[in-house]
Amino acid sequence: MALDHALTLALARGAGIMRLYTWTRPTVSFGRNEPARDHYSSGRAGEMQTDFVRRPTGGRAVLHDDELTYMIAVPARATGGARETYRRVNRGLAMGIRSLGVEVDLEPDGATPGLDAGPCFQGPAGGEVVAGGRKLVGSAQARIGSALLQHGSIILGGDPSPVWDRYGGYRWQPAANLHDLAPGLHLDALRKALVEGVAETMGGAWTSGGLDEGELSAARTLEQERYGTEEWTWRR
Repeated sequence: MALDHALTLALARGAGIMRLYTWTRPTVSFGRNEPARDHYSSGRAGEMQTDFVRRPTGGRAVLHDDELTYMIAVPARATGGARETYRRVNRGLAMGIRSLGVEVDLEPDGATPGLDAGPCFQGPAGGEVVAGGRKLVGSAQARIGSALLQHGSIILGGDPSPVWDRYGGYRWQPAANLHDLAPGLHLDALRKALVEGVAETMGGAWTSGGLDEGELSAARTLEQERYGTEEWTWRR
């Protein structure tokens, strides 16, 4: 979370960035303003070998385990504002997933569930990527400085119900997952397809690259001062 925030702050004029990553341990991420203290228990984290963190973006709780996380940051006005950026990113993700032979759609625009509606993947919000009516990709945004940061989780497989039953007391409604929709799909192929789909819808010239020391240093500071603290994670 700290690195995604730092990369967003460091965007050069007219530039954007896309990052894809997995997690070393199962981790529940809370949306920036989501109430968490009354629904989840940090005391059970060790028991279930699950960590907690709070995102810089909005939305509701996500279990990052058997999934792929994406982040995209762009200048706030470069792609037509927050809503249009959201649409274009999701169209690109859907395009990439379809290129792998998986039939997906975008959920029609509609009301966004409230922050107390349970975990993110309980049901799709308008514009999100769905397969057979079930959410496959959950996404959320935040404006940071002069840039937009969009986060999302792409479900590969697994059964998160024990986590939600234990921590949140929510009855889990199964989401779509790529292990069922595309058996044998390799993670590298998924990464490549997603980058190509998003590049198509976002436009511009794309190159791959690593992280510089300035970005890493900023991320370390943000981790120490915010994302690694109990005060931030359990602030609501």
